[in-house]
Amino acid sequence: MIDCAVLIAAQELGLFERHGVRVELTREVGWATIREKLLHKELNAAHAPCSMAFAIRCGIGVVPQPCLTAFVLSLNGSAITLSTEMRNLGVCDAQSLKRVIDRQRGQRIFHLGAVLELSTQNYHLRHWLRSGGIDPDRDVRIPIIPSPMIHRRLLEGHLDGYCAGEPWNSIAVLQGGGFVVAHSAEIDPGMPEKILLVLEEFAETHPDEHLAIVAALMEASVFCQAPENRPELIAMLADPRYLDVPARLLANSLIGPFDSGDGRGVPSDLITYSGNDANVPNRQKGRRIFDEISALGVASECRAFRPDVIGKIFREDLYAEACERSCERSGLPERRSAEVL
Repeated sequence: MIDCAVLIAAQELGLFERHGVRVELTREVGWATIREKLLHKELNAAHAPCSMAFAIRCGIGVVPQPCLTAFVLSLNGSAITLSTEMRNLGVCDAQSLKRVIDRQRGQRIFHLGAVLELSTQNYHLRHWLRSGGIDPDRDVRIPIIPSPMIHRRLLEGHLDGYCAGEPWNSIAVLQGGGFVVAHSAEIDPGMPEKILLVLEEFAETHPDEHLAIVAALMEASVFCQAPENRPELIAMLADPRYLDVPARLLANSLIGPFDSGDGRGVPSDLITYSGNDANVPNRQKGRRIFDEISALGVASECRAFRPDVIGKIFREDLYAEACERSCERSGLPERRSAEVL
């Protein structure tokens, strides 16, 4: 997923080393694996959905453990892709999908996938459906399917559409299996997507390493955002050690013009890595995620899920400390190494 680009760029550009910390990036099979490895301290930090921080901190589906983020890795970057069959049925937006659903009510159930229940992709998909008068809990089914598998389910005919991060939409479009009907930057502009997630214990017992990682990511995010660096970034991401995806599929969203499969234009800020305080883990960003989780109703029985937890998770103070460190990086002493991610 292109929302992990900042981590990969920090590694490939030698920015972690420059800040005196040794980082080992590992590729995991899914979000559940990442969550469990973080909880069992097999990972020191993780590229994770924002909602995972609330799940771990409050104990939504897991044993609660204090955790936090000092860095937002990306904003937006997802899209809703529908199958070519849906286009042949006349679907071009949520309103036309509603008409198709109404015509086939009682004859067919439409399946639109999401990559994780507590994910912005699930929120975006539900918002988009509601914009067309579709009840996401009654009019359609939303199965949860890991992102590396979701485009295959569409191509195999098991899904009528899905919401996922890039490059899974570009893959479906460029392989002729679907078309992009909406982007997250259109549905919910500026929505925080991924964060650097650590257990509070790691941040407190290894403050130098933690802040060094965040400082390196600050520099990497600026690199990733710059259009002139995108060809080099794509080469990094396409490497078999990382996404192992053909460069042309990554270029569709990172360089463009984005081929949506139906000729429609796309926003220039499909994904945001840096700029306009995009990386700052402030309460406003945390509140947006908190409100989306509340709307799903999955945390209604969780007493720890309260607004006062937002400031404990989204730590703008630690971001500020790392920012100071980044400005002073030329005078950094040698640090004890730490394997993370």
